[in-house]
Amino acid sequence: MKIIKPKTEILFLGTQDQGKQLAINFSNSTTSYDVLTILADEGNESLWVELIVENKLVQIPIEVVEKAIELAKEEVHSESWYEKNVYNAFTE
Repeated sequence: MKIIKPKTEILFLGTQDQGKQLAINFSNSTTSYDVLTILADEGNESLWVELIVENKLVQIPIEVVEKAIELAKEEVHSESWYEKNVYNAFTE
């Protein structure tokens, strides 16, 4: 799978029938795409992160995404970090 790290930006979207939303958008030389959208539930104003997966709109509670980001900042590391900080500790 090809990895791309495009220019991204945060955009506020105002629509007449869906309120105000926030999108993380990326663009290349010909097109721009909304990677994800944050929107408020019509009934209770709870916030949801919306992604497109296999042509379906998937909404995840924003608290789940916030928790994942919080955990990632402490616990996610590259393989080279593990080689330097974990695997080498066993060989010393």
